[in-house]
Amino acid sequence: MPEGALRELVRDLARDTVPAGAGDTVPVLPALRPAVPGGLRPGSVVGLPGPGAASLGLALVAGVSRHGGEDGAGGWCGVVGLPEFGVAAAAGMGAAPERLLLVDDPGERWPDVVAALCEAVDLVLLCPPERPGAAAVRRLSALARKHGCVLALTGAFAGDWAGTRLRLRLEGAAWEGLADGHGRLTGRRVQVVAEGRDAPGRGRRARVWLPAPDGTVMPDETVRPPLELVPGSVADGGPVHRRPSALPPRVRVPAEEGIA
Repeated sequence: MPEGALRELVRDLARDTVPAGAGDTVPVLPALRPAVPGGLRPGSVVGLPGPGAASLGLALVAGVSRHGGEDGAGGWCGVVGLPEFGVAAAAGMGAAPERLLLVDDPGERWPDVVAALCEAVDLVLLCPPERPGAAAVRRLSALARKHGCVLALTGAFAGDWAGTRLRLRLEGAAWEGLADGHGRLTGRRVQVVAEGRDAPGRGRRARVWLPAPDGTVMPDETVRPPLELVPGSVADGGPVHRRPSALPPRVRVPAEEGIA
């Protein structure tokens, strides 16, 4: 991407769009609302620790950017430091790919990239490439609060961010569709656990399909997937995800220039 293109794009978005979380909360998928009633607090930091963080990140992005939400068109999301982010899987959960800004490798100036995105998007899904320093944490947390952007943190350093208000994790994951080691995976039942200051007491829980057989996220009691047994091993097949008609651009940030 040419020099300054990301900065100009973010400025255009900040000027021309109204964030989906401009009200009291940033939306989440309906199936997650028992764990996150109403939605995420604008300007807050959400940690996604442990196994299942990738799926939770997809679900949060889908909740913000999805088409046909309660308020019409969805909001915008930035995904930073996650080259393996599954755009097709996120679209299957309801995300609008055209409302995603993907920065696979932000380089050493990753705090500047996140700072620029905080001005224009509702949620930034971030995998810090290194242990974040105290100055970067203070700066980005302040910018997120100022602009009402949720910072969702994943990866090895997700737990090193001071001021995290909410942690979301998965418990009791169980895949459906296998028998005696043979068959086709049709869906996964999990329990989403919310803990922290935004989930007081013992926290909140939601039993969901993540994903359901059709690739969406649904409450546990609403779907019973068919047991589809086929000869061979698990490697012979797997869940089919709907491919979006258009994928968002992957942004390359020049290492020697970064984002001012």
